[in-house]
Amino acid sequence: MYETWPRLYRHFVSHLPLSQKLKTNALSMWVPLIRSVYRRNLVKYDRIFRFSSVSSLAQLPFSDVSDSGSEENYPHPFNNNNIVSFDHAHQVFDKMSVIETLNYLKEQPNTALQLLTRLKLCGFTHDVATYMAIIRFMCYWGMISRLKFLFLEVIVDKDGAFGFNVSDLFEGLLKEFNVGDQHLFVIAVDALIKAFLNVRRLDEAFEVLLKIQEGRFVPSVRTCNLFLNELVEEGEVDIAMAVYEHLKTSGFCPNVCTYGIVVKGLCRKGRVNEARDVLREMEETGVESDAFTFGSYIDGLCSNGNTDLAFVLLKMSRDAVDVFAYASVIRGFVRELKFDSAENVFLDMKQSAIVPDAYCYGPLIQGYCKRNNLLKALDLHDDMNSNGIQTNCVILSSIMQCLCHLEMLSEAVDQFTKAKESGVFLDEISYTIAIDALCRQRKIGEAVLLLDEMKLKKMNPDVMHYTTLINGFCLLNDLKNALKIFNEMNENGLKPDTVIFHALIGGFLKCGRYKETMILLDNMVVRGLKPTSTTHNIVIDGLCKGGKMKQATSFFNKLETKTLNNYVAMINGYCDLNNVEKAYELFVTLPEQEKTGLLLAKNGCFKLLTGLFEKRKTNEALKLFKTILGSENGPSKIMYSKVIAACCRAGDMITAREVFVTMIARGIPPDVISYTIMLHGYFKMNCLTKAYDIFRRMIRHGIQPDIITYTVFFDGESKVKRKGFINGSEEKGLQRYLTKMQELTPDLIHYTVLIDHHCKSNNLQHAKFLFNEMIERGLKPDTIAYTSLIRGHPPKKYVEAQVLYNNMLRAGVQQDSRSVRALERVKLTICKNQYEG
Repeated sequence: MYETWPRLYRHFVSHLPLSQKLKTNALSMWVPLIRSVYRRNLVKYDRIFRFSSVSSLAQLPFSDVSDSGSEENYPHPFNNNNIVSFDHAHQVFDKMSVIETLNYLKEQPNTALQLLTRLKLCGFTHDVATYMAIIRFMCYWGMISRLKFLFLEVIVDKDGAFGFNVSDLFEGLLKEFNVGDQHLFVIAVDALIKAFLNVRRLDEAFEVLLKIQEGRFVPSVRTCNLFLNELVEEGEVDIAMAVYEHLKTSGFCPNVCTYGIVVKGLCRKGRVNEARDVLREMEETGVESDAFTFGSYIDGLCSNGNTDLAFVLLKMSRDAVDVFAYASVIRGFVRELKFDSAENVFLDMKQSAIVPDAYCYGPLIQGYCKRNNLLKALDLHDDMNSNGIQTNCVILSSIMQCLCHLEMLSEAVDQFTKAKESGVFLDEISYTIAIDALCRQRKIGEAVLLLDEMKLKKMNPDVMHYTTLINGFCLLNDLKNALKIFNEMNENGLKPDTVIFHALIGGFLKCGRYKETMILLDNMVVRGLKPTSTTHNIVIDGLCKGGKMKQATSFFNKLETKTLNNYVAMINGYCDLNNVEKAYELFVTLPEQEKTGLLLAKNGCFKLLTGLFEKRKTNEALKLFKTILGSENGPSKIMYSKVIAACCRAGDMITAREVFVTMIARGIPPDVISYTIMLHGYFKMNCLTKAYDIFRRMIRHGIQPDIITYTVFFDGESKVKRKGFINGSEEKGLQRYLTKMQELTPDLIHYTVLIDHHCKSNNLQHAKFLFNEMIERGLKPDTIAYTSLIRGHPPKKYVEAQVLYNNMLRAGVQQDSRSVRALERVKLTICKNQYEG
């Protein structure tokens, strides 16, 4: 059979280009070599494994022989039209002949690679010896990329197709090291470690490192850096530092990149002082810090709350930093809520002629958006665009989110549309926010179009996108389309979560579909989703709001495990239906542990507390309040204020005073809100002396009255005056408070009170002047303001009152019974006067 090989070889050469034929003249020795190898017939293998696809080694281009630039580039000897068939090569070559042939072709890498590829294609089965020959050949030519893929084939071989594993190759490498060239061993070990890192098998890479160090040998600096960086990126900083110290004891010489990785890792763990020591070590060893290393240290300081120090160092070392360091400082100041300091960084950059990029603007814009400071965020965004810096989807999403939070939904969609039209890439999060904004505006059709647009752009809508749309349809009570979207999501292979079931359950309950809700709950369980306390609360809340208290009670009683939130939902449900007696009864029957939790939650029993006061269930309310007072933390300032307000609305000023005094005794100083609530309560009950006392106390304790306080005082005194409780000398107070009010910025309530006062004082002309002034200042009159002015018109000006009433309706202000009665009263007065006349 070996006689066929000269013919095969001549056929092989005849298909080569002329230039390659000249380069392969040396292969005239190949035929006798193959003959001699075959005649020896040292080893025969019956098992032949045919690969179904070309190996990763074969897929690499033949001109790409090194990632280190140490090899020559060779022309490709074949094209697709003249590939020589080697279907029977595995029958001619045994393992030893492959090894000897590779040794022979050591100086002809391209031909050797062609031979290896053909052997692979025809199903030649390698063993450790032949693989080691290939490794030696590739190491000789510095083919690290090819070596890495060669090792990867064995590493990822789960079926045992090779008959050996990568540890066998590593043992072979160790033997080669004992007898061979260390330089070639470095190349092989580098490739092996990179192969392990490529598939995130850090433990095996570490094991290789330890074993080779037993012979006082270390891989290349580049490979060590790669390994250290992988450990840091995987969060294994402690291991990375241990490896780093171990490498140094074995003769490893770190370079600037190594130090940068170590500094980055230490800073991520908050070990900033150790990172500073590494910088000192760099200086002592003569390694000059680069922008990456110093920037990592700056970023570490900022991440650990030392942004002020980072900014000082940055200004001292401007030549050693880049824009990344400035972005880190800006991000640090924003994280610490020092927005003015963050803007000072921008000024410093401009003074240093460093142009901020999107990563500098982004954190500050996002920070302002999170604080709902939309104007600042938009100013910065405009400044960024005017400087020619293109925005990105992260920044736009922050602005859109802020707009949605401020209920500026149409403006959020406008931002999305403008960005899309200007060619800015918008990701799935941007689309989610836009879809949500449209759904909340009840523009569900446009929201669906955006989902279709995502699909056209090859974006994959996730559960969040579908949940948002389902919420939108449920908002419109369109359960049919909500279920249609739900089914589409399932068909697309997306698994629904509890959030999407919560949306559907809420929608069905809103439409009064109780039975379907129970089916949805069963469906959750079937899909392996256990209903949570939140799920139960949605059901209870939905039933209560739908007036189905009986079903809510039945559902609550059937719960095997009742959480604190379930009790809160039931108590609030009873309170919403004005059944505070049942709510209080449920509170009393609470287990002691749950009752304590409810009291600690504070807000959990606030609705019950205010409901009891408003229904004049004073004894129960006080008992509950005293229980809250005896809890671990006691009521908050907000709760005190709300309880005082509830007492005032109920006309129980004695209890309101007791709560007010208790708040002071507990070390919680009343604020302007608490004092104003008490003032309003006393005026409502015509308790002028007590109102004056509380006002003087407020001034004495340094609490400055605001526009609302003065408005309450003016309104209260004017109403009491009309009732005849104020004598002539006290009327001067009205003008005094009016003067104080004019010094402050008036609001809608302020104007309404003044209009009402002047109308009831028969001063319609001044009331109309204030009404027009209010509109000129951009304040939109509400129903109460219109009603007060209509009521102030005398019978002879009924037509004018009718015009004002029509203007109110045209302005989109909803009429109520009071505004209608005010106009009717003017009309009736006319009729009465005509009848009497």
